[in-house]
Amino acid sequence: MEQVTLKANVRNELGSSHSRRLRTTGQIPAVAYGKGTDTLALAVGHDELRSVLGSEKGRNTVIHLDLPSGALPVMVQDFSVHPLSRQLLHADFVKVDVSAPLEVEVPFRTTGKSKGEASGGVVLISSRFIRVRCMPEAIPAGITVDISALELGDSCRAKDLVIPAGVEVLLPPEQRVVSVKAPRAEKEAAPTEAAAAPAATGAAAPAAAAAKGAAPAKGAAPAKGAAPAKGAAPAKDDKKK
Repeated sequence: MEQVTLKANVRNELGSSHSRRLRTTGQIPAVAYGKGTDTLALAVGHDELRSVLGSEKGRNTVIHLDLPSGALPVMVQDFSVHPLSRQLLHADFVKVDVSAPLEVEVPFRTTGKSKGEASGGVVLISSRFIRVRCMPEAIPAGITVDISALELGDSCRAKDLVIPAGVEVLLPPEQRVVSVKAPRAEKEAAPTEAAAAPAATGAAAPAAAAAKGAAPAKGAAPAKGAAPAKGAAPAKDDKKK
């Protein structure tokens, strides 16, 4: 396996103003830390690190930092980029023990077109990354499965994956990683019946309330105590005075 080396210088100056000046020289600020190692403030080449991140293994690449004190094996733990220019702004490296296995997430990809898709099926992928355990030098660039033979209802499980030697997939053996599902049947909405007539509650209001304000029938005597209609002549008193 080809060893990836990245030149790194120890930073004696810190602060945002120093970081800005550093970036104008084609470098970016970085830190390196890990078990048994003091945290180091470093400066690394922008383009060199971008090239590593854009390689086949990306941030899973084991990098040997070339320091004045000697080589330090690390991996990229995190990095930040400018939201507009997309230039690297900062990087975090974590120390790697090259003599012990480690756990990383590697890309999961599929190739081919399943037979089920020709019948209208849909390919469902459980995750774009799969967690594995292996020695640092054995980290795969990714795990790929050919789904050409999958019919409707078929699936590929973790135990079916073809894994490079020395790599352990950290998934339950029966867990589905790819499935071909039939399309969901479209449910036709049944025509709704015309809404029933509203309940009669309150429909039969008292006639007196319905006729509120209506004029009394011709010749009908006004209700007792009721005020005479506007403009009507007062009733004659039959009593002789």
